[in-house]
Amino acid sequence: MIVFLAMGATIFWYRGEAISAQAAERQAKADLATAKGVNDANQETIGRMKALADAKDKILADIAGQIADINANVAENTAAVQGLKDANEDVRAYLAGAVPPDLSLQLNK
Repeated sequence: MIVFLAMGATIFWYRGEAISAQAAERQAKADLATAKGVNDANQETIGRMKALADAKDKILADIAGQIADINANVAENTAAVQGLKDANEDVRAYLAGAVPPDLSLQLNK
């Protein structure tokens, strides 16, 4: 009789452990689904951030090209004005004249 009671108790204990294991499995599956959802959201965010970084890099490259063009144009215009100053007495006299104060303020901003 004691053997049967011990077997019965063992069976009930194993049954309780099986129920606990099933509950743990369900919780693990729920946790996994949550983690996958978070991971998917993170991947989407990373994709958007990469797209923004690529767009930013393109804009910066365009701006750098525009600045290089502006610098080339300024250098070209400065060289042309210097050439005119060296070659033409009227231009040299004009450029040697005083710059009005208001214009000087505007040019020296």
